[in-house]
Amino acid sequence: MKTISRLKVSAVNTVLLSVLVAGAIATGLFNNWVEMSILLIAAVFIFVSAVYARGQKASDVTRLNAIEYRDERDRLLAKSGFAVVGVAALILSITEFVLAAVFQQYIAIAAAQVLVLSIVWGIANSIAAKRG
Repeated sequence: MKTISRLKVSAVNTVLLSVLVAGAIATGLFNNWVEMSILLIAAVFIFVSAVYARGQKASDVTRLNAIEYRDERDRLLAKSGFAVVGVAALILSITEFVLAAVFQQYIAIAAAQVLVLSIVWGIANSIAAKRG
């Protein structure tokens, strides 16, 4: 995974940090201080974890959890972990969709989430089948 030499974190973590900081700025503009604080704390935690995971003393699990892969072995291990997360995310999203339908709240958001996850799942399976 390519790294941003200035920040010493992976490209994925750079994107995650950018989204969290942008969210913190947006919530701050609307005077939502608690939400802003939560987003900033999450950003700091992710940044510190990523920087620590790039160090020599970081274990395999630390690197995987921080999305800071050192080599191809780390990438293969991460694929297994994310496969399980994907299954859990799909089950959780479908459960959320059912609850949104039952309580008639936020159904469009829940439906969109299930749709997006299903599309990503289909694309990922197609790519994996072609490579396999």
